[in-house]
Amino acid sequence: MIKSKTAGPSQTMYVNFEDPRLPIQDGSRLLDQLITAHRAFVDPQGLRYLILDEVQRLPEWERWVRIQQDKNPDMHIIVSGSSAELLSRELATLLTGRHLDLEVFPLDLSEYLRFHGIDPDDPLSDAEKIKSLASEYISASTFPAVVLTPEPDLKERMVLQIYRDIINHDVARRYEVREIEKLEAVATTFMASVPGPVTLNGTRRALGGRVSLDSIERFSRYLEEPYLLFFLNTHSFSAGKRERSPREVYAVDNGLLLVSSHRFSSDRGKLLENAVFLDLRRKGCEIYRLMDKKEVDFLIWKGTEPVGLINVCLDVSDASTKAREVDGLRRAMGHFGLDRGLVVTLNHSEIMYVDEGMIEFLPYRIWALHGIDNTPGKGKIGKGKNET
Repeated sequence: MIKSKTAGPSQTMYVNFEDPRLPIQDGSRLLDQLITAHRAFVDPQGLRYLILDEVQRLPEWERWVRIQQDKNPDMHIIVSGSSAELLSRELATLLTGRHLDLEVFPLDLSEYLRFHGIDPDDPLSDAEKIKSLASEYISASTFPAVVLTPEPDLKERMVLQIYRDIINHDVARRYEVREIEKLEAVATTFMASVPGPVTLNGTRRALGGRVSLDSIERFSRYLEEPYLLFFLNTHSFSAGKRERSPREVYAVDNGLLLVSSHRFSSDRGKLLENAVFLDLRRKGCEIYRLMDKKEVDFLIWKGTEPVGLINVCLDVSDASTKAREVDGLRRAMGHFGLDRGLVVTLNHSEIMYVDEGMIEFLPYRIWALHGIDNTPGKGKIGKGKNET
C-alpha cells in the first residue's frame, strides 16, 4: 500500500492499540514518546507514515492527530478501527476537511481470485477455475487471514474466534454490556435470519420473551456499528411506513454465517444473496428492500430516483421459481418506470424480453467481476430472441 519510493521501512510505524503492553490511558504521551524515540534511534528524518490501528481505544486520539497534522504536515497518519460510527463522528468533529474515509470489507470475488493466484482481468485466465472458485467463494469466509490459512479446521476455528471477538470485544466491552448471554442470543437470532426480514417484536418472540424490546433495539445498533450486521430498510415514500416495516438483515461475511448457524450449510441461495448485498454495499449503493405483492431483493436508488432492480436466485431451472423471480421484477419495473431488471444466479445466463423491457439472468461471477457498475435500470433496449 505504501510505495517504497515515498517512504522506506524506517520511516513507517505501526501501532496496534489492542496490544496489552501499551498504556493506552495516557495514549497521547505514549505516542509523543514513540515519535521522539523513533527520530532519536531509528531515523532522524522522522516518520512519513504513522499507522494507528484500533485507535478508538485511545482517549482523545483525534485531538492528538489534529495537533500532529499542524506540527508535522509531512507525516501521513492512517487510523483504523472497528467502529465506523465512532470514527466518522470523531473525524467529522475535529478533522473537518483533513481526512479521507475508507470502508474496509472482507475480500470481494476479484480479490479472492487474486489470493488464489488468478488474475480476473487476464483474458487468458482459466475460466473453469474462476467458475469453481466463485462457487467456493459463496460458501467461504473471506477475511484475508482466513483465506490464507490452508487447513480447513483451522479456518473454522479462526472464523469462530473472529465472531466471538466481535461480540465480546467490539460490542460487549465497548458498550459495557453486562447481560452477555442476552447479547449473544440476540446476535445468534439475527445471524440465523440472514438474509430475511426482522422486527423487534418478532425477535423478542423468537427469544421466548426473555429479552426486552429496548434491549433488542439497542443490541441491534451495537451489532451494526462494528459491521457484523447490516439492516436494510424497506422502500416507501412514507417515513412512518418505513419505520413500521420489517428490515432485512445481512452479515459482513458468509463464513460467520456458517459458524453461527448450521442451516446455511445447506442453503447456498441465502449465502448468494448475502454475497450480492455485500458487493452492492462495497460499491456504496443506496439499497432498499422492496416488498409489495411481489418481492424484489434489491431496489437501487440514486439521488431522487430508482436506477436498478435485482433479484437473487441460486438456481432457476424450476419453472415456477423462475416465474416468481420474473414476476416480481416485472411488477417493479412497471411501477418505477424501469425497463431493465436483473436476476443474479449461480451459473445460469439468459436474456428475456417482456412487455416492460428486458430481464437479464447473469451468473454471480460475471456480475461480481464485470457487471456491478452497470446497474440495470433505464436504457435503450432492442428486441430479440431469448438467449441461454
